[in-house]
Amino acid sequence: MCLILVLSPSLAASTEMSTREQRREQCVVWMMSNYPSGIEEVACVSEFSLPSAFMFKCAKAERNGYRDEVQRKACVFFFAKSASNAENGYVRN
Repeated sequence: MCLILVLSPSLAASTEMSTREQRREQCVVWMMSNYPSGIEEVACVSEFSLPSAFMFKCAKAERNGYRDEVQRKACVFFFAKSASNAENGYVRN
C-alpha cells in the first residue's frame, strides 16, 4: 500500500506529461492544416508558442498557386511583416 502511495505522484506526472505532449502534437497538426476554431488557435499559440498557421498556408500557396490576387497580396504582406520583425528582433547574448 505504501508503495502505491509513493509511486502515485510520479505516475500522475508522467500521465500529465503524456497528455501535454498529445495536446502539443494535436496543435501542431492543426497549425499545419486547419484549426477547428479561432479559440483553439489562440489557445495552442499561447500554450506552445507556435508560429502562425497562415505561414504554412502561404508556403503551400506559393508552391501550388494562390487562390486569387488577394491571397497573394496577403501572403506578401505577411512575409514582409515577418521579415521586418526578424530584422528588428531582440538578440540574446
